[in-house]
Formats: sequence, C-alpha cells, structure tokens
Amino acid sequence: MRRQVIYVEVDEEISSIYDRVKRLTQKEIWLVVPRKAILFQSAVNLKILKAKLKDSDRKLLIVTSDPVGRHLAQQNGIPVLSKIEVRELHAPKDDRPEMSIEPIQARRNEILKDLPRRFTEKKITIGELVKEFREKNKNKIKGARMTFEAMEFGKPNRKFIGLILLFSLGLFMLISYIALPGATVSIRPKFENITHTVNITLADKRKNQNLLNQNKPNVIASERISTVTKQTKVFNTTSKRFDGVNATGVMRIINSTDEDWELKKDTRFQTEEGLIFRIQEGLTVPGATVDEAGKTINGEIQVPCAANPFDIYDDPIGERGNIEPAEFKIPGLSAYNQKLIWGVSDAPMAGGVTKYERVVMAEDIEAAKKQIQDNLILMARDDLRAYLEETNRLNNSNLVLMDDSRYLKTELVDLRISDDLEGSSRDKFEVFAEVKAEGVAYDFNQLYELLKKELKTRSHPDMQIRDDSINQDTITYEVIDEDEDSGQLKITASIEGIEEYVIEPTLEAGLRFSNKVKEKIAGLTAEEAESIVSNFPEVDIVQIKLWPFWLNRLPRIPDNIEIRLMESN
Repeated sequence: MRRQVIYVEVDEEISSIYDRVKRLTQKEIWLVVPRKAILFQSAVNLKILKAKLKDSDRKLLIVTSDPVGRHLAQQNGIPVLSKIEVRELHAPKDDRPEMSIEPIQARRNEILKDLPRRFTEKKITIGELVKEFREKNKNKIKGARMTFEAMEFGKPNRKFIGLILLFSLGLFMLISYIALPGATVSIRPKFENITHTVNITLADKRKNQNLLNQNKPNVIASERISTVTKQTKVFNTTSKRFDGVNATGVMRIINSTDEDWELKKDTRFQTEEGLIFRIQEGLTVPGATVDEAGKTINGEIQVPCAANPFDIYDDPIGERGNIEPAEFKIPGLSAYNQKLIWGVSDAPMAGGVTKYERVVMAEDIEAAKKQIQDNLILMARDDLRAYLEETNRLNNSNLVLMDDSRYLKTELVDLRISDDLEGSSRDKFEVFAEVKAEGVAYDFNQLYELLKKELKTRSHPDMQIRDDSINQDTITYEVIDEDEDSGQLKITASIEGIEEYVIEPTLEAGLRFSNKVKEKIAGLTAEEAESIVSNFPEVDIVQIKLWPFWLNRLPRIPDNIEIRLMESN
C-alpha cells in the first residue's frame, strides 16, 4: 500500500498538520510525532484528525515514543508504532560528485512504496516566481519597443495596439492578484477588571518635613485645616401659658361589659374634634346587667368634668370647650376597648374663657440649642470645604478632605442665651452658637498618580491597562493605623482598572501576537481564519475584511495581512 510519512514539529498545531495532510493522495498517512508535542495535549486533537482522514477514506498511523501520545492514540483506536522499520538498501559505490547526496531536513523525507525518496528540486517561492515573471515581461517589452522603433512611420496598426492594451490589462490583473490582495483582521482583545491595593502614609507636613524631603514613593504630604463658623438664630416661642377659664359640665360614662371598670381621677375623654375633658374624681363604672326579660342593660355613672387647657394639637381650648351634648372616647384605651366603655354629655358644657400668652420654657430652650448645634455643624463642614476649594484655586492645587468621620471633627465652642430667658413671656428669642471644624487634607492628584502607576506595573507581560478605564471615582481607602504624635496616618488605598491583551503590532507583545496570527491564517478563507483566531485566548471578537472584494481567501504573504485593534462602539 502507498503511504506517506509526515514529520511533525513539537509546537506544530493540528490545523497546520491537517493542511499538510489534506493535499496528499496516499491512502496511508504515517505521522512521526516527537515527545511532548502539542498534538498530544488533548485526545480531541487525535479524534478530529482521525475523523478528517476517515472522511477521505485514508488511514492514520502514529509513530512516537511519547507514552502519553501512545495512550491517547490507543484510546482513539489509532495504530501506534514506536519507530519506523526501514529496510537498509546498499547501492553500488559511485565516486562521481554529482551522485553525492547531502542530508536534508527530516520533515521532508518521504517513503513511497516502502522506499525512502528525496526531492532534489529547489522550492520556488512566490517572490522568486514574481521576479522571474517580471524579468520575462521586461525582455518582452524591450523587444516590442525595438520592433516598434523599426517600424516605418505610417498608419497605426489598431490590432497591434489592442493586443498591447489587452496584454497590459492582463499583466496588471496578474500582478494585482499576486501582490496587491490584502486582508484586515480587526480584533477586540479579551479583558478583565482588576483591583490593586497600595499601602500609603499620609505625613503631616508640619511634623514630617525630613521624611517628605526623602521623596519616598508611598509617602504623601497631608495637613490639618480648620475653620470657625458662627451663627445667631431666632426661634419662635412654642410653649403657651393658659390664663383663661376651662369649660365644665357633667358626663355620663357607659360600661357595656359585664364587669366593673375603674377609672382614675383626671382620666382623659376626647371629642371627635380633639378637645380634651378630664373627670374630676376617681370612680368605678358598674358592669352591665340583665333584667327579668333577658335584656342587657349597660352600667353607667355620672361624673363632673372640666375641659383641659390645651387640645391634642396644643392649642388653647378656653371658650371652644363650651360645646353642645357630645360623645367622648377614652384615648388612653385600645381601639377595641374604646368600643366597650365611653362617655356622653346630655347637656352643654359651659363657662370656658380663652386667654393665654407665649412663655419660653426649658423645653423650648433645649430644642433651640439642639437645632442650632446640628445646623451649625453642617454649616461648619461646608465652610471647611469652601475654604479648601478657595485654597486650591489660589495655589492651583487639588487638596481633598479625608471623608472618615474620625478625621473630620466638629466642636461646639460657644453657645449663649439670655440669662432671664427661661420663664419669660415673649414670642421669639435668640440663641448664639460657635462651632469649630477641623479635618485632614491631602493631595488627591499625587494619590491618583501613585495608584495609577502601581496599577500599570502589575499587569501581565502580554497585557496592558486600558488608560480610559482608570477612573478616579474607583479610588477607595481605609485607615489602618494612626500615630498622632508623629502626625502620620497609614492607609490602604485601592484603585480599579481594565486589563486587556496587547494587540497593536507597535508594541513587542502585540508584534509577537500579530506574527502568530498571520502564520496561522495566511491562505485560509475568511470563515476558517475567523474560527481559528476566535479560539486564541487573547481574542474576544474578530472580524476579517478582504480586498479586493472578489477574493475569498486571505493572502499567502503575511505582510499583506494587517492586524488592528477593533474600534470601540
């Protein structure tokens, strides 16, 4: 049986091996594979190769000493040999120089009909073919020019001119087909988000001038800044003193339960409008009884009552307590119990007179103090930031405050009110307060540049950090240690970015990648090339465009294939 021996390189991939095999006509293909070859990295490679050859009715045999390769081949049902047994042939000795045969590259040896054979012809490259064609064409053009000059001046030969034009057009198309075809491979590289953390010391420049003069890489100057904010605020007096007369009357309290219900003195009863009346004595409301006819009779009792000075909305009641007969609920009970016991008045309440004045009470003063202090603390922090912004504008700097509450402090320095304020009758009163705000500021630009530099140095050799992915908004930090005496804060700061594979041939890693891609896809169809390139670990998306438009394969000359970075949408 005719067979062909193919010698496989250690780093040769299955696509290259198949390209070499598919052009052969022999029915039996022997692959001589070295140890640790890429072909033996996966059983799938052998399975695919066997299936491809089986489709074309050819048989595959593996020759290798690699134990892993032998095992994988046996798993896929492929015959395996450890070496090729070749019968040694002896030819008559011939001392003629032309019969001397030099060894050639191992991978070009072939065995045809069980005998080795070598090709002595020199392989002609595409460049040599073009050069030879141009030399022949140059001689033809030179001969044509001499013939034209030898012609007598006379009437032009249209047939000859048309032949020249046709020949030139064909020549141009041939050169275009060989030298001009091009392909553009646009690739979007794979990427991943990365975070890098750096330990940094913030050194107070007033206490650490010597340290800062050493220009250590992870030391940033800081400084404490402070502002004082003052405010005098006018408050409305909310407390009232009732000097009028409360309305009075009689209330009948009804108990619908079968048990007695005890009520204490000053128990509140409330109208639908929110007016409050209090009973003037403690009492027990008897429970309901059943008469001889079986009818339930609610227990009830009458009691004197008087209006409260203020209603539930803290407004004076006075003459508003002079109400017509009404129904009352006990607001201190649950909604369920309010339906079991209630009060009613059978006659109007009377005698109420409205008279009151506003008086500054202790609770008014405490509420005013809390309000001005809380408000002034917010104002003090805003003033501190405003002061820092003005400093940055004047000094063309970018100082920012640490947002940690431990280092952005406020202190109430002064709080003053009138000595005779409490108990005085007035509608308004003033409170004066003074708050000091203090914080730690540092140069944000210096922090950002330090983190960005550290992030870029941590990328993979074949990858790079995308510049537009490094955003100041991703910076975070946490205080891990503080030495108040030396004025040093140690923080751990983090920054995020996007790391992607280098594609551009202008960079060393990109050039290696570009050459690898061109080697794998030269001469393939666009679909085959896209399938191969998309399986590269560096590639996320690939698009291939051919020129001229009638081409269906990529150029075989790698220099005519351009690798470029896909533009972002």
